[in-house]
Amino acid sequence: MLAQVRAVDVVQSVAIYRGDECLALVCFGRHGWRRLEMALAVSPAAAGHMGRLVRMAQLTLFAMAETHLIVARIRSSNHAGQRMAMLVGFHAHRNLGLGVWILRKGRHDLDPKSRQGGAGSGRKTEGAAGGGE
Repeated sequence: MLAQVRAVDVVQSVAIYRGDECLALVCFGRHGWRRLEMALAVSPAAAGHMGRLVRMAQLTLFAMAETHLIVARIRSSNHAGQRMAMLVGFHAHRNLGLGVWILRKGRHDLDPKSRQGGAGSGRKTEGAAGGGE
């Protein structure tokens, strides 16, 4: 705790309460000028509030992802953590190491249908063979 207080420019934390009960604690550590590493601890009491917590995380993290690359490390045995990361918009990134998940600008969508691809997703389906590109 003392190290975190002294390193206020490097580490920031947020706690989410319902009444007097802490549901979640999130810490962000700065790595360089653009990268933030995120750590999350969720109380078992938060189980009934996961939908709200995921939505709160999306709104907060998407805004942060406008200027930062957000990185989380999730153990392969932590299936609940992986599921929550996917719901928020993180993607597993094998190039940075096993268990590394990232959220970056433009790589998330609030509409799950747009993640499926196809004609409705806004992606161009014609390549260079279609001419003009």
